[in-house]
Amino acid sequence: MIVEKIICDTNFSYLHPYFYNNEFALRCELGIGDNEKEYMENAEKRAFEIYNILFPNGADAIFFNYWDYDYLCDGDANSTIIPNILEEKQQLTLLKECFKKYRHKVVKNLETYDAPEDDTYNLIKRHRIICYADKKAFNYKKYILAQINGKGQDISFVSFDNECIFSIYDDRGCDIVLLTKERFRHYYDLVKPYFLDFDMEEMNNRYNNTNV
Repeated sequence: MIVEKIICDTNFSYLHPYFYNNEFALRCELGIGDNEKEYMENAEKRAFEIYNILFPNGADAIFFNYWDYDYLCDGDANSTIIPNILEEKQQLTLLKECFKKYRHKVVKNLETYDAPEDDTYNLIKRHRIICYADKKAFNYKKYILAQINGKGQDISFVSFDNECIFSIYDDRGCDIVLLTKERFRHYYDLVKPYFLDFDMEEMNNRYNNTNV
């Protein structure tokens, strides 16, 4: 399966911003409304609706990053070590949950946001954790709500048959990455009601460029 092969490939970096870093990607708006309550309710509702369009039979896999910190690097403990330990505690909780429930694969030593000239280069490593549903349903609402409320860990949902990846960045919106131009054109109209106006021109250009 093309999607499974791609997400297991170390050359597939998949870093923010997903929309701008992937050729066949769409960007949707989640939170809309005149007050905070309406805004958050719409963010949740629209996220669930998009999920059900992309994954009518549920996601085949999820993946997320595990960030591995070098605690022996130079720096002030209060500004570097302590926050990293707290972050790793959250990561380990998710790892324990997913490893216990699902068949999984780890793709190690992926590209990070750091460049060679950065002080933190090689002090932080990134590994992709891939968990397979194997006919067991993911608690997608739990993961989506956590991401919308700023308590998630960038879990992305994957469909092997529909060749797509669904990633919520926060309550503002989400990105849908399609792995083929055929799937991109297919889902373009299905999720168009959710498109973010700011990126409409870019999405229209991508759609027109696939019609060749």
